[in-house]
Amino acid sequence: MTAIVAAIGQSGARRLSILGGLARFALRAGSAAGRLTRTGRWVMLRVLINQIRFTALQAIGLVALLSGILSFLVISQTTRQLGRLGAVERIGEIMVVAVIRELGPLLTALIVVSRSGTAIAAEMATNRVMGEVTALEAMGIDPYIYLVLPRMLGAIVSVACLMVLFDAMALVSGYVGAASSGMSFTRYTSIVLAALSAKDVWLTLAKGLTFGASVALFCSYHGLAVKAGPTEIPQAVTRGVVGTIVTIFVLSAVFAVIAA
Repeated sequence: MTAIVAAIGQSGARRLSILGGLARFALRAGSAAGRLTRTGRWVMLRVLINQIRFTALQAIGLVALLSGILSFLVISQTTRQLGRLGAVERIGEIMVVAVIRELGPLLTALIVVSRSGTAIAAEMATNRVMGEVTALEAMGIDPYIYLVLPRMLGAIVSVACLMVLFDAMALVSGYVGAASSGMSFTRYTSIVLAALSAKDVWLTLAKGLTFGASVALFCSYHGLAVKAGPTEIPQAVTRGVVGTIVTIFVLSAVFAVIAA
């Protein structure tokens, strides 16, 4: 019994230590923005643009495809089932609550984690192992300005933009699914707009900000935490991705409670 309690205590202490490290890491990354020089801004801007290009632009096709398939399946099947019950008007609530508010941000964040989160963690870990972080510090360059801050900003902007794309594609594909059951465009538009509110808009934007920050924060933190050698790189990627996914689901639950 004592061994079990000790194991639980050690596990809890380890997780608290990681949370403390993440908090300090986030504060250092945020404070780095206040130390930006004119030259540092241009350097960070180049890294930021490259991050947005990889995270957002190159993921447009995948996000649009998954959004289209998901929305078509959900709305086409829902319209048929609700039509038998005489409650077709409920598809607006399903589209807004289930697809736009919940599934859209969640799936978009998971796509970014699987594509860009793994790349960020692997890149950070490689920079640490190859000594590039130490070299930057020796040259007087803050690694948080050059490595962490642009990736955090890039992930936040990218996730927010991809969520807007996901929602737009979901609305279009939702109409195709509803039209397959005989619903007109005018009726579909009126039903969806009646269910959409300002709360759904700011909630989606808030999720984009927090999910994007979580991707870059967790993956950068675990990547730069590598110390021993190249064998730790895949472990850092795994820890960063798993931690991000768990955090995203927890944040989704928190937002669901707030929106209730």
